[in-house]
Amino acid sequence: MMEPQVPKKEGGKDTSAPPRRFKRVKLILFLGVIGLICVAVLLALRAGNTKGSQKVTDAVTEANVQVVFPQKPPASVELQLPGHTYAYYEAPIYAQTSGYLKMWYHDIGAKVKAGDILGEIDTPEVDQELSQAKATLATAKAQLALATTNFNEAKRLWQTNVDSKRDFETMQSTYLAEQASGNADADAVQRLQALEDFKFLRAPFDGIVTSRSTDIGDYVGANSGQKLFVLSKEDPLRVYVSVPENFAKQVQVGTKADLSLDEFPGRLFPATVVTTSNAVNPSNRTQLVELQVPNPSDELWPGAYTEVHFHLTSAGNTLFIPANTLLFRREGPAVGVVQAGGKVEIRKVQIAEDLGTKLEITKGLSPTDQIIVNPSDSLSTGMVVHVIEPNEKPETMAEN
Repeated sequence: MMEPQVPKKEGGKDTSAPPRRFKRVKLILFLGVIGLICVAVLLALRAGNTKGSQKVTDAVTEANVQVVFPQKPPASVELQLPGHTYAYYEAPIYAQTSGYLKMWYHDIGAKVKAGDILGEIDTPEVDQELSQAKATLATAKAQLALATTNFNEAKRLWQTNVDSKRDFETMQSTYLAEQASGNADADAVQRLQALEDFKFLRAPFDGIVTSRSTDIGDYVGANSGQKLFVLSKEDPLRVYVSVPENFAKQVQVGTKADLSLDEFPGRLFPATVVTTSNAVNPSNRTQLVELQVPNPSDELWPGAYTEVHFHLTSAGNTLFIPANTLLFRREGPAVGVVQAGGKVEIRKVQIAEDLGTKLEITKGLSPTDQIIVNPSDSLSTGMVVHVIEPNEKPETMAEN
């Protein structure tokens, strides 16, 4: 069995120590070089990312935009508002006596004159009561005639001292009672005659029948609330429109306007303001205005939707900008204004009126301001943009 060899020592020292120490130094140097290389790579990557971010930031802050200039208002401004047409008069026709509809003479769309009979009600009960009342009145008249004769005779005899005053007063009382009874019977006949006349449904004014809701044989009751006919007077027509508070003072009695309707393309119908409410509705800040439009041919109908065009004198101290330039911010409406050097300023504006595609501005802008069209929600003060001409295509943002 062999014994393990033991390293030899010279002068009491181990001869294998120096080679091991040299290996450790080499390992430490190798790891240090690897660490330096990693640090260099990380710094290079960070520098590249910084340059890329700077390119993206420059591309964003120097976005291409189109601008417009605020326009001064013309001498006259057209205010276009929605309105609705109404009949000048509209009257529902009710039954004032009870019975069965015997006949109707005018249907919807018929033009009638005041007093024309629209329908007739058969009233057998009223007819019978009227006949009986007339007979009672005839009897009362006969009794009154006899009482009058007796009264006059008693008066003559009393004046000649033939009869006593008591007999005269008795005849006088009988005469007065018969006279009162006759008057009551005459009133009853007049009341029933009025009901008899109500069997004819007559037009209260010249107009057009716009509704008929009864037919022959239908039972109709007095004061039942059932509309048998509806009659409308359509010349002229009334037009009601709500005018914004900002224009209320400019729309006064006598102001002219034009009406346009979809069913009459290319045509305008002249109208005139006849009255205003002289009050602002707090719920929508508008004033109710009534216009009248002549309608001799009845070609315009009640209940139609119409556009009312007012031609108003401009106030002269406002500016107009497109509606697609507006920014909605927490502080209120604003626009993006391009200053010298392409820097953006977010400027608050005061809107007097929203005219659909245009906005009327009373505060915040001047005619020389460059307003950004279709601004981005991320637009902010201090950004740098590039203004392009309307016919110049914006360059796409460079991708990193």
